[in-house]
Amino acid sequence: MTEVDARDRVSDVRAHSTPSGVALARAGALNLAARLTSGAATLGLAALSTNVLDTHDRGVYAILTLLAGVGATIITGGTTVIAADLIHGRHGERMLHGATFAIAMGAAFVLLPVSAAVALVSSAPVVALVATALLCALVTYSSYEMNIDQARGDVLRVSLTDIAMAGLPLVTSVAAAIVFEPTVTTLVAAWTAAALVTASVQFVIARAGGATFVRRAWRLGASVLRRSAGVALANGTSLLSSRIDVFVVAAVVSVSTAGIYSIPVALAANLLLLSRALLTAAYRSIMTAPADEIGWRLSSALHHSVIIVLAGGLASLPVVAVAGGPIFGEAYSDIWQPYALLVPASACICVVEVLRHVLLTRLERQREFVLLVTAMLFMNGILAAAGAAAFGMLGAAASTTVTYALAAVALVSVCSRLLDVPMRDLAVPRWSDLAAYRRIGGSLLSRR
Repeated sequence: MTEVDARDRVSDVRAHSTPSGVALARAGALNLAARLTSGAATLGLAALSTNVLDTHDRGVYAILTLLAGVGATIITGGTTVIAADLIHGRHGERMLHGATFAIAMGAAFVLLPVSAAVALVSSAPVVALVATALLCALVTYSSYEMNIDQARGDVLRVSLTDIAMAGLPLVTSVAAAIVFEPTVTTLVAAWTAAALVTASVQFVIARAGGATFVRRAWRLGASVLRRSAGVALANGTSLLSSRIDVFVVAAVVSVSTAGIYSIPVALAANLLLLSRALLTAAYRSIMTAPADEIGWRLSSALHHSVIIVLAGGLASLPVVAVAGGPIFGEAYSDIWQPYALLVPASACICVVEVLRHVLLTRLERQREFVLLVTAMLFMNGILAAAGAAAFGMLGAAASTTVTYALAAVALVSVCSRLLDVPMRDLAVPRWSDLAAYRRIGGSLLSRR
């Protein structure tokens, strides 16, 4: 360990000690506001694409951006390793920033030639494919940097990055749709330009903080990817499992139907912003908790994650039913039906998301998660094919809900055994958990 690394670690420990309850509440509120802002921007981008593209082109756009997301998710499997290295004091923050840059550059060097080759052997537009590859690399860099901030407990920077990653694409896409002819290529390129802005700002900040861009950082980047190979495969498989129903609908029904179905899928995914805000605030508290405290800290986060996701889904369902057509277009007027089926799926997957971080970062167990998400992929693919063939979008949505419910039960079982906490106590909300919301509501009413 070098002297610089040692200073970095001491500084991290002093600056990011366990927060007080008041600080945790403020951090949660801050990140929740950021998550809701980014969620609104994401929905605005979805509404823009449905109104300027026909349903077929919307399907192509959804598939391209989904592919970029799957690619970035696979490459960012190393974020759990980066966080573990920082939390457990194996490497300094400056070196980890350098490793993050090396990983993103390596991704670009690999993906750009691949996208060009795919364009040569297919009818897909070259510019759109190249822009998708660049988007994947840029999102990878931003995600790694945001994960370092989260491991440090810097909720403000995490919140600002989250807003930028969702808000800037909306701004650039609106501008592109006004100035140029709105096509799939135009919108994907506009999103890529926005991602470049966010990544550039992060790079400048990391550089100003003394990030180490040396050969040793490149070796560390390669080490991170090697140590996270199982997680990377699991992350990509997990995202593909959660979105394979869109691909199945495109193959079994039509690309146009997939374009319509992608909207309720995106709306359901936005519900997870609520639980992710809570996780961001509680992340460091859970990861650094003593062994005898991690169980109750984790169970509290899980209980409230399920509560707020279900409450948000139930509250938004009538809004989607009434406003779906006016906002997204007449073809999207019935999206509330598959969305209603996907709300409980979001509640189940938020449990999986929280436990994933504990399993991979705190406990550093990869095998169980890899096996779980692989089973999810096959199950959701088979059920979605059968459901879509028989019932269209509703069948695909039901397949996702069944798959997520089984996955949540399986992962709760694994973590319950590893942490020696009963499954019911770990994941099932209690009536006493609701008392906190009654107290908050009563306090707000009394102030008014």
